[in-house]
Formats: sequence, C-alpha cells, structure tokens
Amino acid sequence: MQKDTVYIVDDDHDVRKALTRSLSQSGFRAETFSSATEFLDQADLHVPCCLVLDVRMPGMNGLDLQQNLVESGHQIPIIFITGHGDIPMSVRAIKAGAYEFLEKPYQVEDLLIKIQFAIEHGKKLLSDQGQKAEISEKYETLTGREKEVLQLLVADAANVSNKSIARKLNISHRTVDDHRAKIMKKMEASSLVELVEMTKVCAVFLPES
Repeated sequence: MQKDTVYIVDDDHDVRKALTRSLSQSGFRAETFSSATEFLDQADLHVPCCLVLDVRMPGMNGLDLQQNLVESGHQIPIIFITGHGDIPMSVRAIKAGAYEFLEKPYQVEDLLIKIQFAIEHGKKLLSDQGQKAEISEKYETLTGREKEVLQLLVADAANVSNKSIARKLNISHRTVDDHRAKIMKKMEASSLVELVEMTKVCAVFLPES
C-alpha cells in the first residue's frame, strides 16, 4: 500500500529531522526541503499530499510560497508552523487557503491528526480538479452554437424548452433538437439533470449576466 506523502519545507535541519522521524513512525512518507525554491524545483505537486511549511525562511518565505502555489493553480493543503507568528500573518495564510496555522510549541500528536485530515482534504481537491478538467475538455469539443444552446439549457432547466431556445437564437426548433442531441453526446450526459450538475463543477458553462 502506497504511503501518503507529507512535504516538509523548513530551513532548520533539526526540525526537518524530527518531523521526518515522527511522520515515518506514523506511516507517512516524508520528503524534506530546506527552502521554498528547492521544494518548487523537486516536489511532485500532482499527488495526494500535505505541505508542512515554515513561515519565516531566507529567500522566499512560507507565505510567498503559498501565494506562488495558489497563482499556479496547485491546491495543496498547507499546515503552517511558526515560532514567530502574529494575527495578521495567520489571517493572511488562512484567507489564502491554508488548512491550518500552528504556533510553536505544538503537540506532535495534534499535528499528525491535522496532517491526516489535510491529506484527505487534498485527495478530494485532486479528485475535483480531475473532474473539472475532464468536463472542460468535453465542453471545448462543442461548437460555438452548441455552447449557446447549452447555456440556455442550464439557465432555467426546469422551464426551458427547445422552442423557447429557438426563438432566442432565431433558429428552428428542429435545429435546437439536433444541437441538444449533439451536446448530450459530446458531454456524455444521460439527462438534463446530469448536464446541469456538470455546470456546477465548471463555471465556464454559466451564462453571462
């Protein structure tokens, strides 16, 4: 059974060593990095994981690394650890999506529990990202007119009809029938309800207000 990965980014060698030992004893796979740039250069950001991150480090600090990951679209659950934290710092980290912000000294047992929950959260994020990417690929196979029909279909799924769509787009209802059938096939949706659920995953389908 493959072990869950925990990345540790801290410029303190002793901290990295102690955390690695505790994580290994608890059944995790730990990888350590002495700097944010080393982490960005070497870590696999596409596997279920958790990042245990020091705030204050030479060069790129922990908050800057978090911002870098967010801007790159990597939704990795981050547990910040710091011995010099303050309220504005923790607020910034949490607002940017940090899973937890811990100040030293902390109980290792508490950290391990938070890491386990963070990893489960990360797995869900990866699953959601994969689903969104898959739906987006299907959406991009639609023609421009099919996208217009799709947007009208999901705008008011309970009341919309092919005839009303035809009037709005100034085309025949038979043409709408044809577009609708092609949309369902390309999106691999078995029903309008399923098609609407897809729109909730990927906001690109929502009609402009």
